[in-house]
Parts: sequence; structure tokens; C-alpha cells
Amino acid sequence: MTRHIKLFTIIIGALSLQAIGARGQATTALYGTLKAKDSLLFDIAFHSCNVQRLHEIFAPDFVFYHDNGSDGPTGTQSLTNFIENIQRRCTSHTPEMRREIVGNSLQVIPVNSLEAIQTGIQRLYVLSEQGGERLVEESKFTRNWKKQGNDWKMVSELDYAVKTNFPDAGQPRYAPNPYVPSAEPLYAVIARQDSLFFHAYNNCDMETMTNTFSDSLEFYHDQTGLSASKKDVLESTRKNICGKVSRELVPGSLEVYPIHGYGAVEIAYHRFHNNQQPVGTPSKASKFIVLWKNTDGHWQISRVISLH
Repeated sequence: MTRHIKLFTIIIGALSLQAIGARGQATTALYGTLKAKDSLLFDIAFHSCNVQRLHEIFAPDFVFYHDNGSDGPTGTQSLTNFIENIQRRCTSHTPEMRREIVGNSLQVIPVNSLEAIQTGIQRLYVLSEQGGERLVEESKFTRNWKKQGNDWKMVSELDYAVKTNFPDAGQPRYAPNPYVPSAEPLYAVIARQDSLFFHAYNNCDMETMTNTFSDSLEFYHDQTGLSASKKDVLESTRKNICGKVSRELVPGSLEVYPIHGYGAVEIAYHRFHNNQQPVGTPSKASKFIVLWKNTDGHWQISRVISLH
């Protein structure tokens, strides 16, 4: 009896190994099929421009999703929009590009006999006429594939922009040490001044804003230029901001430095929210610099640099 049980166990084990082997072979074949379609896509996009062949890759209801990080909403494109972008690139004078899969990052995960997920990390390079190239993006992609008839078609793709800033000429980008307030009481004072001013800003308290702005105010904006009129800045705020926009300081971004004999400089990031949009709509953080002038304990904003 024991001998029969052992024989039965051996047979079952052999059949299990055969099944695992068959699944492995099927996964390997699927990996090759989807990798070939990946290669075809980027050959069309960056080289051949034979967009008629894209129907070999995409399902008619394909949707492309592009993640824009915590500062921006995820973008979407239909198949029509996606193909139009490829055609636009092919007919314009945009620089040549090259795309590569990073190492062994490409994976294929069968969900069932009719669905599969393909994921990997890719790098995009811009090629120069002189023969060099510049790395411009490193991103992770996840694709959903479905078997339609005897062929596999991509039904969606989600790209995560992992990295878009790279050192120039092999030199690492400078990374400062973590900020430590040089004068704790001053940091608390300016943090409070910031809070009071922007509470007035968010609630259209024109009197507080008027008293906080110096008469010699200069407001530098990277998109609209310089405004050296306190009156104009206040009027623009009343007209364009009141009841329409609210401001949020990005937690942990505030830096304060003393300016001997004058006051202090505040450097931080903040976000502006359009109050007409749904609550939670993403807003990109922007950097600002404020010079605070201290006159006998009365703090006023004398200079603003607003960067977007």
C-alpha cells in the first residue's frame, strides 16, 4: 500500500512539474510577443512613423494615462489623441529621440489566459546633430493587455515620471544641507507674519494687506514682470484674488535668514488654489522670496520675488 502511495505521489509531482513547465513556456512566449510590440511602438514613434501599423498594437478603446506627480493631475489621452501626437512629431522638426529599457526591468505578468500586465522602466534621450545625446526622462510604465481573437492588444498604459532632471556634463547637481534656523525667535516671528498676511490675503482683508506692504514695495513676478506700485499690487489683488484664490504654505519649506540692520528674508514654497475648482484639485508648488523690513518692531513686506 505504501509503495502505491509513493508511486501516486511521484506521478502527481511529475504532472505538476509538467504543468509548471507549460505555464513557464507560455509566459516566456507571451513575454516575447509583448516585448516585440513594445519595440514596434517606439520604432514607429521615433523612426519609421508608419502609424498605420499602430492598429497592430492598440485596442480601439486604448487610453494613455500620464502621472504628473503630487503637484499636477494625471493626464489622459485617447487612442486618437495618442496617434495625433505621434503624427505631429513625425511631421515637425523636433529633435530625434532614442528610448531604452533599463536593464532587466521589463516584466510580463499573466492575469489569466486573456489578460496580462507589462511593466518596466524606460529612459528617453534627445539626440543632437553632432552625434551626442542627452537623457531627458526616466519613467516607469505599466500596461494592460487583452487577447482579442488570436492577437494581444494594449488597452491602457500608465506612465510615472520618475526623474526628469539630470546633471549636465556629468557634474552632479548641488544638494544643500538640510535647513536649520540660525535664529529660532526670528524664525517664529516671520512664520507668524507670513501666517497673518496670508490669512488676510485669503479673506480679502485689504486693510491688513495695506498695512503689511511697505510704501516702497517692489513685486517681481517671473511671468508678468516688475510692479513698483503698492497701489497697483493691492488693486490687482482685490480684483483678481479676493474670493477667487486661496494660498497654502507648503509645510516644511519655510526658511528664514536675518539681514543685519534691516530685517529678514523669507524663502519658501506655496500653492495657490482656484476656489472655483473642486476641493482637492492639485496645485503645483511655486517658490517665493520675501524681504521683511523691521522698523521699530513693525514688520512690513518691502520686496517680493514670485517664481512659478
